[in-house]
Amino acid sequence: MRRATFTAALLLLAKAACAQTWPAKPILVVSTASPASSGDAALRLMAAKMTASLGQPVVVELKTAARGAQAAQALAKAGPDGYTLTYGTSGTFVNARFLYKNLAFDVLKDFAPISLAVSSPSYVVVNAAVPVNSLEELIDYAKRNPGRLEYASTGPGSVFHLTGESLKLYAGIDLLHVPYAQANFSQMINDWLTGRVALWFPTWAFLAPNMSRVRPLAIVDSKRSARLPDIPTVAEILPGFQGFPAWWAFFGPAGLPTTVAERLSIEVRAALNAPDVQSKLGDLGLSTIASTPEELDARLRREIDAVGKLVKSIGLEPE
Repeated sequence: MRRATFTAALLLLAKAACAQTWPAKPILVVSTASPASSGDAALRLMAAKMTASLGQPVVVELKTAARGAQAAQALAKAGPDGYTLTYGTSGTFVNARFLYKNLAFDVLKDFAPISLAVSSPSYVVVNAAVPVNSLEELIDYAKRNPGRLEYASTGPGSVFHLTGESLKLYAGIDLLHVPYAQANFSQMINDWLTGRVALWFPTWAFLAPNMSRVRPLAIVDSKRSARLPDIPTVAEILPGFQGFPAWWAFFGPAGLPTTVAERLSIEVRAALNAPDVQSKLGDLGLSTIASTPEELDARLRREIDAVGKLVKSIGLEPE
C-alpha cells in the first residue's frame, strides 16, 4: 500500500511539473477534418493564433481515414502531456459509436475534453422543381405524397442521414433516403441541383454558390443565420426538433492535467474571438461555439444520448 501510495504521489507530482512548464516544445494536433474543408480552414486559423500566443508551434497533421477513427485511435495511445491533441468532428466522436461494432475507442473514457470550436449548421433545401416555398408547405406536400420525396445523404449514420430521419420523425412524414458513397459526393450534389433528388441538407459552403438553383426552407440550428435572417429554424416550425449540426472540437488523451486542458480551452477561445478570425469564419459559414472542457463534456453526453435514441428508433445497426 505504501508503494502504491508513493507511486501515485510521484504521478501527481509529474503531472503538476508538466502543467507548470507546459508548453516547452511543439504541440501536435491530429485532425480529422478533410483537406481544404471549412473545418480544416478554421483549424489553420486557430493554430496560427495559438502558435503566437503559446510561443510554441502548433502543428497540424491530417488523418481522415475511417471517418476520423484513425486520428482518434492515435490520440488514445498518446501520452497525456498536452503535446498531442486531436481536432475532431461530431461524426467521429458521437455518431461513430453507433456505426461500428468494434470501435477502438470510447470518447467518454479515452479522451479529455478541451473545447468546442466551431459548428457548421445545415439547411433544409429543396431544388427548384419541388413546388414548395416553406418548411410547412414541404411537410404538407410530403404528407400528401408519402415516400415520393427523396433526400440525399453521404450514407447511413452521416449528419445528413440523421437530419433527414429526425425531420421525418418530428414532422410525421415519409421521405425516401437516397444514400451516396462519400466518393460520389459530387454526384450527389449534381443530382440535388438537377432535380433527381428533391432534398438535401447542405452547409453554407455548398448552399451559397447555388442559391439561384435551389430554395432554402429552414436552418438546422438553435438560432437563425445572420446571412439568411428570414429563414426560420426547424424548431420554430417543429417544436422540440433535435437536429445534429456538424461541429469540431479539441480533445486530449485521458489523464491530461486539468490545468493544461483549461489553458488550451482559453487559448482556443481567444483564437476564435480574434476579429480577423471571426470575419473569416463568417465567410466560411461557420459559427463559433468555443467552450470550457466541462461544457464540451456535457454536450457530448447530450448528443450521444439523443443520437442513440434516434438510431434505435430507425433501426440502424452498426457494421
